[in-house]
Amino acid sequence: MGDLDQYSRLIGDVYELSGDPQQWGILLEGVTRFVDGRVGQLAVYSLKQPRRPTWRVWGYDHEAYKTFLYRHATEDPRLSYILSNPGRVIVGEDGVDPDQFRATAMFREVVEPMDIEHSLVSYFAQEADVMATVCAMRGRGQGPFGAPEKQKLGLVVPHLRRAFELYALLDEAKAKVGDIAAALDIVDAGIFLVDADMHVAHVNRAGDAMVKEGDIALRGGKLAFRDDRASRQVAAAVAVALAAARGEASLPHAEHMEVQRSDADAAPYRVSLHPLPLGEGSVKLTTRSQIAVVVRAPGRSGADVARRLQTTFRLTPSEAALAAALAVGASLADFAQQRSVAMSTVRSQLKALYEKTDTNRQGELVARLRESLDLSLV
Repeated sequence: MGDLDQYSRLIGDVYELSGDPQQWGILLEGVTRFVDGRVGQLAVYSLKQPRRPTWRVWGYDHEAYKTFLYRHATEDPRLSYILSNPGRVIVGEDGVDPDQFRATAMFREVVEPMDIEHSLVSYFAQEADVMATVCAMRGRGQGPFGAPEKQKLGLVVPHLRRAFELYALLDEAKAKVGDIAAALDIVDAGIFLVDADMHVAHVNRAGDAMVKEGDIALRGGKLAFRDDRASRQVAAAVAVALAAARGEASLPHAEHMEVQRSDADAAPYRVSLHPLPLGEGSVKLTTRSQIAVVVRAPGRSGADVARRLQTTFRLTPSEAALAAALAVGASLADFAQQRSVAMSTVRSQLKALYEKTDTNRQGELVARLRESLDLSLV
């Protein structure tokens, strides 16, 4: 099977199998083989709830890997590097000194015996308190993962992100109610299940409330926004997302779109797209629904944004405040004036942000910060 056929089948599996943890092993095998890995792990964690992760491993004994995951994973010196690079595909060992890594007890007792020294990782989705990661591993004999493998996983991650954000969004709700329609109504995001032509098959309770507010409409049974340009933008993005889910188009990233609201003081809607399984699945309420359009009205305060960035990039409080301001469009001069600090101080903080976010220019920094914030729909 050629790379293109393998990729097309893999992307189909991403959307078809992501909603059922019992099928993750099949999906994980496809991802791991696609990037020339020997062992693969897919995990969905709760960051706040005292519950163990939902995970699957491929290419290694399940019980042996379970011991590693539950007893040793938090000791992994690569972990902070992985968590500080949300949404990116990285080589895990790039974040640690190789000699120091090999000298750790974890390396001697776990990594070396399991022959999984090299790792290709992406922490690719976070919804509410749930995060998802995928990791392909291989031993010293195969050598470290390089640019070709990173590029391959980079093609898959946007699809994983779209699929698993929806999974995380519904996971907790489905545990509380007996059917998917009721679960959708528990979610505080507006969820519109539509077909390729934007005909709406189902709207949850939060979506109905958004329609009543007036910035979202159902025109002739189709999902639309008060801003016609936004309607065209979302419809075009839906077409691309569905084509990409069929392997017919590329999806280089999986950003959330902003849709302005009529109330100038209200935060823009955040819109994300999540193709649904082609077969009859738990999220498929009708045969007409092909994609979930998820709409949120974010309520982040500046302090919330700063705290999120401080945790993600290990910033000082003052660096986090500057990062939060830049992420929402403020200039350095605006920030200096608002905080009553010298521009020299702000420039020093900016330099620190470049170093901690692995960026070199202000535009690149802002994009990096927004990418990190976009991983959560909250």
